[in-house]
Amino acid sequence: MGFGRDLTNSHEGLLKLQDWEIKLLETVKRFMTLRVKSDKEYAALLLSITQQTEKQEAADYVSTVSKSWSQVIHQTEALGRIMKGHADDLNSGPLHRLATLIRDKQQVKKSYQSLHQQLESHNYKVTKSELEKLKTTYRQLSRDANNAKEKYREALAKGLWLPRYTCFMFT
Repeated sequence: MGFGRDLTNSHEGLLKLQDWEIKLLETVKRFMTLRVKSDKEYAALLLSITQQTEKQEAADYVSTVSKSWSQVIHQTEALGRIMKGHADDLNSGPLHRLATLIRDKQQVKKSYQSLHQQLESHNYKVTKSELEKLKTTYRQLSRDANNAKEKYREALAKGLWLPRYTCFMFT
């Protein structure tokens, strides 16, 4: 199935994925920040144009053209207000939540690295330190068993000790 092989570089893969996600979210944040800024500037320009045009409008003649022009000015002013409102909403809503998400992702990455370090330390302790202790104990017990076997053979050779029941023979 390849499950074990897939996990060989999982830590590095997870770190790369987390870095990539954070970098992408920061790119989205920069884009949205620039979008808010440009939308606000555009809205301000639209409102400025409409204010300047309204000052220059002469209401001396009322015609279809002047009514159409007045409608264009009012629609442009409405568009400016809508753009400003949407930019403010984008800035206070999604952009704020995006900044929070980036901080949370960074905190998750930091926590993951800390936990991974703890697990690596524990794994090293279990696999290296405790294993070395067990190997040392095994070697000592092996030496003790070999010494006991030698003493047994010497006792047998001298005829000093003969067990009644021998369950197994040392070879």
